[in-house]
Amino acid sequence: MPDSPIITLSVARESGFDHAVTLVQAVAWPLALLVVALLFRAQIVALAHRLDELRWGDKAARFTRRLDRIERAAGPPADRDSALALTGDHARFLQLLEMSPAAAVLDAWARVEQARGRLILQGKGEAALNRRTRTALADLAALRDQAAHGHPVTIPDALRFRTLAKRAVNEINLL
Repeated sequence: MPDSPIITLSVARESGFDHAVTLVQAVAWPLALLVVALLFRAQIVALAHRLDELRWGDKAARFTRRLDRIERAAGPPADRDSALALTGDHARFLQLLEMSPAAAVLDAWARVEQARGRLILQGKGEAALNRRTRTALADLAALRDQAAHGHPVTIPDALRFRTLAKRAVNEINLL
C-alpha cells in the first residue's frame, strides 16, 4: 500500500463579508417578527384586551380578567361598603389566604351564600336585588367554581374577590 495521509487538514479564511452574511442570517427572523409586531401593534394590543384567558405553564390570567370585569361593572365602592367590608372574620380569612388563596375564595363565597340564605328566609328572594348585584353574584359564583375546581388563584385575586363578595353581602344585608 502506498503511503497516503490519513488525515487531511484544510484551513479556510472567512472574509468580513462571510461574517456579515452569517450575522444577517442569524437575526433575520427575529428582526422580521419585530417589524411585523411594530406594524400591527395597535391591532395586537386590541386583541390582547379581548383575550379571555392567558396561560403560561400552570398559570392562568382568567381569574384576574373576570375580577377586573366585575369591579368595572360594580363601580366605585361607596363609603358604607368600605366600612362594612373590613368587619367580620378578617383574621380567619388571612390565615386561609396564607395557606391557599383558593380556599380563601371559597370561604369568602360561603359568606355570600349565608347572606343569600337569609334573604330567602326573609321571603324577599334575589329578585329584590338590583340587576348589577345579581350580575355580580353570578360572576362571583363562576369564579368560585373555578377556584373550587383547581384553577390557580393568586393572593391579590383572592383579596379582590373577598372585597367584591363583601360588597355583595352588604347589598343583600341592606335590603
